[in-house]
Amino acid sequence: MLTEDQLADQLRTQLHRELAAVEPGPDLLAGLNRRRARRALATRVSLVAAPVAAAAAAAALIVPGIGGGVAPGTGPASPSATGTGKPAVLTAAKVEQVASQSRRAMARSGKVTVSYRMTDNGALTGSGSDRITFAGHNWNDVFTQDIPASNGMPAHTQTAINRIVNGQLFLHIAGPDNRVRWYHDTNPAGHPSIKIPDPRTLFGLLNPSAKFQVTGHRQDGGTRLTGLRATASPQLRPLSWLPGAEPGARVASLTVWVDARHVVHQMSLRITRNRTVDPIYLQKVVKNGTESIRIVIPSRAYLKEARAMARKMRHLHATVSIDPSQSAAVKHHLENSDVSVTFGGFGQTQVIPVPPNAVPEFSRG
Repeated sequence: MLTEDQLADQLRTQLHRELAAVEPGPDLLAGLNRRRARRALATRVSLVAAPVAAAAAAAALIVPGIGGGVAPGTGPASPSATGTGKPAVLTAAKVEQVASQSRRAMARSGKVTVSYRMTDNGALTGSGSDRITFAGHNWNDVFTQDIPASNGMPAHTQTAINRIVNGQLFLHIAGPDNRVRWYHDTNPAGHPSIKIPDPRTLFGLLNPSAKFQVTGHRQDGGTRLTGLRATASPQLRPLSWLPGAEPGARVASLTVWVDARHVVHQMSLRITRNRTVDPIYLQKVVKNGTESIRIVIPSRAYLKEARAMARKMRHLHATVSIDPSQSAAVKHHLENSDVSVTFGGFGQTQVIPVPPNAVPEFSRG
């Protein structure tokens, strides 16, 4: 019998495998829209019928520099200069200037790499990256996901590409013969359900309420960068496309590195969520070739919640049963998503071409 988390792990792994082996057909791209492996690392049982896209987060790789200094135009930052023994907090105007200058630098085009690493009570649950290139309304997202071994399923890695060129959607995935090829959605309305994350929305985390302070300086490729660390949690919910950005999550830490033009080059953040899981177990039942889900609880204390879950899973013919032999222990989870972002390609022309020899498919739904 599986716990809610174990079933979610199996469903998640199955979704990842479907992405890698989907067969072209009339409903190919509609299926891809449903199976797209972004953000599915956080799939829970209540989302069985509508798996979310997976994407996620690698450990923060940006280490604040040691030493004082002054961020461009921020004023004194050394303890002796502030007279308080602490670095100066950037003014709201300066924080807003960093956000504005960064948006302006990537207004037309850019290249961004988002890496992530996700843990649950310290155990790795997934990692990966998105390498996003954009130019005007054209987008390219090369995403890789590393799924650790879980519940008897081996660890595996998946890579795919989503590309939008002149309003047309292209996907680079493995076909039924395990050959990786491009597919073109010939339905003009087919691509809106696949959203390539816009990394520029991350600049919205630059909120004066975070009380940024200068942490030091470092050189990166010949460019001098100044580190700005949030000393208070930003008064913004995590952006929905970020790994771990589930209801109840918060930004626990945030550091950005900016150049002399106040443009962000690097960003690291941690998203944290505390979650409590009641002792509700799920069992897959196969009868006469038909699969269904049985929701098992240890006592009537969880009957109301189990019935509500069954209603959400009625399309899976879910039923509820009470089994006192099942553990009644409540589990507590601390989920962390560590994200590292690198911004680049400032002022450079990015070319996102139409893939050659893409196999046309008309999506439905």
